[in-house]
Amino acid sequence: MKRDFCKLLAAAMAATTLISGCNSAQLELDSEDEVAVEESDFADSENESDEESANESEESSEEKSDDDDSKEDSSTEDSNEYFYADVQDEYVYVVDEFLYEDITEVSVKVELLESYDGGNVYSLNIDYDNCPGRYYYETTDRFYLGTIYVTADRIYMIKDSESVPSKEEFEDSGIEICSALDSEIDKNGEVVSIENDGDVCTCSMYNSQTESGFYESFEWTKGKGLTHYRSGYGAEGDPIELDLNDTDAESASEDEVESADQTEAVAKEFFEELIGTYTYDNGSQDGKEGVVEIKNIDDRLVIADYLGGNTSNYRYMFNTSECVKVEDNMAYVEYAHSAREDGTADYWYYVFEKTETGINVYFSEDSFEDVELLYNARRR
Repeated sequence: MKRDFCKLLAAAMAATTLISGCNSAQLELDSEDEVAVEESDFADSENESDEESANESEESSEEKSDDDDSKEDSSTEDSNEYFYADVQDEYVYVVDEFLYEDITEVSVKVELLESYDGGNVYSLNIDYDNCPGRYYYETTDRFYLGTIYVTADRIYMIKDSESVPSKEEFEDSGIEICSALDSEIDKNGEVVSIENDGDVCTCSMYNSQTESGFYESFEWTKGKGLTHYRSGYGAEGDPIELDLNDTDAESASEDEVESADQTEAVAKEFFEELIGTYTYDNGSQDGKEGVVEIKNIDDRLVIADYLGGNTSNYRYMFNTSECVKVEDNMAYVEYAHSAREDGTADYWYYVFEKTETGINVYFSEDSFEDVELLYNARRR
């Protein structure tokens, strides 16, 4: 009996040990699973943190890009049509007067000093060696035209400043030298006036209380910048006077002349083929035939329409220089039927069309688009 009890006790203890071992292993497995889950959660947390950081970085970059775009937009928005269209480092000016120097042209340097929300700050300096008359009262450099603040609708100037003035300093203490609004300020005889005439804004500064005082003027032209500058003393003492060398305008003018010459050459060829006399019906109130003559006078073709054949009574008389276009079989003529002393004129519009029998002539008082057939002239 005792032996059987001992066997049972031993079996029970073995079973307990076995069960205990199983529980311990399971606990270890459970513990490992929990660690794995925690590590996975931590990794997910790190990924989320990295994504948030990346998003914040992208947002920051976008904000910075937006700020940069805003600055660019502001710069474009604040451009002034009276200032230089494409700001360069320097501009060439034709010299009308330059103290007592014998020169024909000089450069003005333009340097960007600072950019503010409302515009840009530049310095303007005449680039020339030292010479007599350069300094006003032996202190102020006349070659230094000033530090200017260019906004969308105004240009301010400060002459004497050791550092770049702030936006507020320009607006509070600067001299307004360009504006679309005419004005005049008189401080104890020191006058600053602004006058606008078409596309030109002129600022004049002078002392109204003395004839020998210092004067200075800036002339700004839309799309070009500072086109004329003057300074000196009363009675034209020590004068400086400069005009912008507008090469674009000169080039455009040359192109226009060349184009006009080419047009006249083509017009001359067109009308040379028509040289002769033509008639058309109902050329006068009494029913007489009208006469068109095309002839060469002093190496220039003249085209004339004589009402009723009367050479002292013509509808039009012009030469080939008044032809503005030759296209296909037609020549277009702007005829100045009345001219004024100021150089202006009123125009009528004629179109001449070649036909097998002569010329069709079209006419309008308003434009080439509105011309209607006036008559058919037959070669005599």
